[in-house]
Amino acid sequence: MNNDYQFLTPAESEHPYTISEINSGIAKLIESGNTLVWVEGEISNWKKASSGHVYFRLKDQNSQIPSVIWRSSVSDLRFEPQDGMAVIAIASIRVYQRGGYYQLDVHRMQPLGTGALQIAFEQLKAKLEKEGLFDPIHKRPLPQSINTIGVVTSKNGAAIHDIIKVISSRAPQTDIVLVDVAVQGDKAPSEIAQAIRLLNDYGKVDCIIVGRGGGSIEDLWAFNEEEVARAVFESEIVVISAVGHEVDFTITDFVADVRAPTPSAAAETVVADSKESKRFFNICSQRFVSALEKYFCRTNHHYQNTIRRSALRKPLRMLREAQQERDSLEERTLRNMEIIMKQFSSRLGLAAARIDTLSPLSTLARGYSIVTKNNGIPVRSSSQLTPGEKLDMKFLQGGASARVVSIDDSSESEIAF
Repeated sequence: MNNDYQFLTPAESEHPYTISEINSGIAKLIESGNTLVWVEGEISNWKKASSGHVYFRLKDQNSQIPSVIWRSSVSDLRFEPQDGMAVIAIASIRVYQRGGYYQLDVHRMQPLGTGALQIAFEQLKAKLEKEGLFDPIHKRPLPQSINTIGVVTSKNGAAIHDIIKVISSRAPQTDIVLVDVAVQGDKAPSEIAQAIRLLNDYGKVDCIIVGRGGGSIEDLWAFNEEEVARAVFESEIVVISAVGHEVDFTITDFVADVRAPTPSAAAETVVADSKESKRFFNICSQRFVSALEKYFCRTNHHYQNTIRRSALRKPLRMLREAQQERDSLEERTLRNMEIIMKQFSSRLGLAAARIDTLSPLSTLARGYSIVTKNNGIPVRSSSQLTPGEKLDMKFLQGGASARVVSIDDSSESEIAF
């Protein structure tokens, strides 16, 4: 039997390698040279450990490599990686000796095709919008009167010079409190957030302008950090965002109470132009003087007409004429009341006469009587009677009782009792 290999027995001075020694040797071999690589692949099995390290795999259609981002580098990610996302990364090839495999230690990573900063911007924007930080209900109007403005920016930047120029031109009486901060770089977000809180603690400013001049997305990135956005949202003082130029939008713009396209525009927004105000007050004062003159002219005209009235020149005569008019009215009133009473008395007499004519007593006075039977039933016809029936008769004075002897149905017959 022919074998393609032979089992070699170590010499007496040699010993078998342990697994750890082999892995260590491979690690030394790989890491002896420059292992830094620029790699492209797709993320899978993305998992963040409780330690803060992130473990995942980078793969293409045919292969995959275990990868790790250590906790110290996770904070440098400008986006939220997800499974299936194509990325490019700078990594070092390392051997994980305990597991017996090599892996990529990723130092920097960004999405393939779209910038990491843009993805980070969209992801944070969606997150804060979902939490309600952009809701218009939280937006506050600028104060009616602004005497002191707080400004959070770099003292060496163009923004503060633009703000000072506008304020000194439009409202030189306005005070400016500047908090000097870095507006780009790693320290900028924490300094900006701390400056906003500092002005809130100070409490002697009417509003806060937060901003800087224009630049690339990297230059403006400090104003896209969550720390700054939350400091703006939590501010008890109205915040105006003035970051970059008109085309630039940052997360701070969406959270702030007011968004100004430039620092100069922010200054113009918070203070009124004193020259325009002066012209306005001049117009108002002219209108007031004109209206006051017209009012006094009308009042004087009314006064002159009033004092020319004869009644005011002879008040005793006016009083006597009023008394005479009262007496005349009293006389006419009594006369009219007398006429009315006579009319009512006449109408009352006529009504009484009519009532007397219709009264049954009037009929009895003319010699007639009222005949009833059975305790008050009036008798109107002989057909109501029967022989021997008792009748009651009522005269104008007194009455009598009778009994029916005979009945005559003739209308001309006399009844005998």
